[in-house]
Amino acid sequence: MGTYLSKPITDKESHDTDNGWLSCGSSSMQGWRESQEDAHNCLLDFDKNVALFAVYDGHGGAEVAQYAAEKLPSLVKNTLYDNQDYEKALVKAFMDFDDSLIEIPAVEKLIALREEINEECADEEEEKEELTELYEEAKIPIEDVILKYKNKIIEIDQNKKSCIIHEIEDEPSSSKESPISNPESNVESNDACGSSSSKTVTDENKTSVGNGIDESTSINPEAGSSSSANVNGTPNDDEENDESEEPEEPVTESSEAECGPSSSNGQNGTEQNVGTVCLITDDSEDDTDEDDDDDDEMFEASTKLDDESDSDSDDEDETSSNSFIYEEDDEEDKPGKDSGCTAVMALLVNDKLYVANAGDSRCVVSIDGKAHDMSKDHKPEDEPELKRICKAGGRVSSDGRVNGGLNLSRALGDHNYKKNKDLPNTEQMITALPDVTVLDITPDKTNFLVLACDGIWNSLSSQEVVDFISERINKPDVKLSSICEELFEQCLAPNTLTDGTGCDNMTCIIVKLKPNQKRSRSDDAEGGECKKHKTDSTEPESLN
Repeated sequence: MGTYLSKPITDKESHDTDNGWLSCGSSSMQGWRESQEDAHNCLLDFDKNVALFAVYDGHGGAEVAQYAAEKLPSLVKNTLYDNQDYEKALVKAFMDFDDSLIEIPAVEKLIALREEINEECADEEEEKEELTELYEEAKIPIEDVILKYKNKIIEIDQNKKSCIIHEIEDEPSSSKESPISNPESNVESNDACGSSSSKTVTDENKTSVGNGIDESTSINPEAGSSSSANVNGTPNDDEENDESEEPEEPVTESSEAECGPSSSNGQNGTEQNVGTVCLITDDSEDDTDEDDDDDDEMFEASTKLDDESDSDSDDEDETSSNSFIYEEDDEEDKPGKDSGCTAVMALLVNDKLYVANAGDSRCVVSIDGKAHDMSKDHKPEDEPELKRICKAGGRVSSDGRVNGGLNLSRALGDHNYKKNKDLPNTEQMITALPDVTVLDITPDKTNFLVLACDGIWNSLSSQEVVDFISERINKPDVKLSSICEELFEQCLAPNTLTDGTGCDNMTCIIVKLKPNQKRSRSDDAEGGECKKHKTDSTEPESLN
């Protein structure tokens, strides 16, 4: 169902255009959704005596819908199109586009689109918050506004002072007791910072090197060999061990004061985790065998990273807590795999209409005021769709979702549902294969055609939409895009407490055929240009 805003965004991006034989109006509205994921094409002069219209309803992101609007129309002009086999040309275009989405150039384009969209959304959200705050401030007395910002300034100053105090306290020179001023703790503090005595070595000497592995480092760069001995807990000087036998707690306090806080692994670093070096701080004298064991343990721990990254052994699951990148999981998050879009495309060639559809967007033609569906919604629970999904290894839940995810059975993208290597793209759980419907157009009887996403069709039936448009389309000087806008307001839900009907993005295209007009393209036709008007003064939410 998706997530919703606290109130709908009802700003609309609208366009109107016409040429010698067609008039077209289109509009998009974000509605209750957190982002606008629809896109569309209105190409009145797609070719000589050919017009193309399409609606793409995105899910999981807007990038596939936007990329389809940019790329798919050009793929329609293939060799089959040149041979005037328009049905097969549409099918080939859909399938070629879908196959291309897993190729490197398309993946890079989709990733760039996703990043661009996310940045735009973040900027818009920040701007809206600022405008909302300014609007609220305009309604309160000026004295309260001044007090509000005065308190903010005070808070900022206090935070700065607090940061400065913490920085001073964290400096080693600011410790309460220094080795010079406290002779009694001189040996202990030196030991804790990596000199010859092993009994005061704690986890303060460890620095994280990533992947959950800690590495011991010596504060004194010239004491390399002795710090190595400290890591393994083997004393270098027996006399110093005898002279510095003191209680554990004072040693730990001195270590913390001189070398920073204790390890995150636990108090004094005694808690051991997989892939983590354990520092030994036992004061008792260890025999040679124990030293050897410690050396082996240290060697094993220090080489753990290389072993784990290269090993195919059964211990792989034990390293799952480390920061390794699993390629398969990363692949599933890529645009075109975790996102997609429906597509309904109408190709009007002279007096013949070809409509290709994959998903649950819809094209409807009004013939003498009667709704004539040019596409069928593809839903997982439909018998032919269900059969294909099960054959491909999928399942459909009781609420009509494929593997608990998509509630439609055909779409461009969504390649996480197209992984059965034994089946072609046309037979996957989710397929891009479109149905194509053909209709002979009689301009005197065919009033108009309408393409829209399921945000419209979930609220109104095909006939209800035709009736709604028919009541308005013949009014003098009416803009077709304004009818789309009124349709959105009719479908928009008053709140999000329902089953989601009326809460989706909404996109609609209305195409009116001009009767008794010459069906050819004039040299000065403006069909490729959009005469744009926008309501509610907002930035565009969709890419056309």
